[in-house]
Amino acid sequence: MKILHIINGLNEGGAEQTLFKICKYDLNNTHIVVSLTDDGTYFSLIKNLNIKIYCLHSNFFSIHKFFYLIKLIRSLKPDIVQTWLVQSDLIGGIAARLAGVKNIFWNIRYSKLEIGKAKLTTILMLKALAKLSYFIPELIIIASKKAKKTFEIENYDKKKFRLISNGYDLSILKPNKLKKKNFRKKINIKKQIPLIGCVARYDIQKDHLNLFKALEIIQCKNINFYCVLTGSNIYKNKKLIYEIKKLNLNKHVKLLKSNRDISKIMNGIDIHILSSSYGEGFPNVVAEAMAFETPCIVTNVGDSSIIVGKTGWVVPPNSSIRLAKVIEKAINEIGTKRWVKRCEKAKLRIKENFDMIKMIKSYNKLWYKIYIKNK
Repeated sequence: MKILHIINGLNEGGAEQTLFKICKYDLNNTHIVVSLTDDGTYFSLIKNLNIKIYCLHSNFFSIHKFFYLIKLIRSLKPDIVQTWLVQSDLIGGIAARLAGVKNIFWNIRYSKLEIGKAKLTTILMLKALAKLSYFIPELIIIASKKAKKTFEIENYDKKKFRLISNGYDLSILKPNKLKKKNFRKKINIKKQIPLIGCVARYDIQKDHLNLFKALEIIQCKNINFYCVLTGSNIYKNKKLIYEIKKLNLNKHVKLLKSNRDISKIMNGIDIHILSSSYGEGFPNVVAEAMAFETPCIVTNVGDSSIIVGKTGWVVPPNSSIRLAKVIEKAINEIGTKRWVKRCEKAKLRIKENFDMIKMIKSYNKLWYKIYIKNK
């Protein structure tokens, strides 16, 4: 089958990463990618797979680009149109229908609508998609269980929901003692100092301030630790630097340049923390950390708690006191027999529940079922 993917853009993000994985590991179909905006981190990665990519360089109000998209879809004659994220579901879904495509799949990765936190345009588009869900898509793929519950409440056509969790290639995501040693040497941290990490782009929903407040509490107890942060717009971020100085965390926190090779930091750190306050669907970074045998502390947002299970710790969002208590507990466990077992169980949980082959098979099964039905 010929699968045409329409996505907002190709910068760093969970949807973009999952799209890349499908293009890389699904050898049963021909994949074509359309970015509504421009290129980004995943543009060259996908192009190197010999996948055709079209960048429309449009914005929400580019009417002429919308008609170009319709024309492009007609010329490509895809068997399936798979849209990703809110804007693409709306624009790509309507364009595909006007182009005469029946086999349209949406992919919703937003887990919760909160007025004042989510952008108004996003909320309005999601409301519009709720009504269109009864007419445009054949099926709606949801990446997280909490997202499914949210959009059932928002009056989406719940009969069309299908859950496909993200998948991971454990032949690539694996522990490496040498990388661990080199990473600590690079940031000049002694072996015995507990090393905390947070891999997340700079975004209000990631709530880095909550993490900093928790680390301030830990520091006041004279607990030895070091924390590194990396991700898009983290390095030399003025707002983060201001908060670090304000909370007197200069000697304990370091902002690193973003690195595509996540194995370097995940192998180097002892604990990974995702302190998001809202908006998560199925955060890839948590599963990736666990694949490297790095236990995780997460806030109860999106499917973070489902990914972690009993291998790590889950705390309420926006609670720096609770987060600090759990960080302290985790630090005290490092180096014990219980810690070794925890690390092993973290990787095992990803292997048993979120395997790459399982994800690819699930997408293929849904695409093929609808393709045959409408043929």
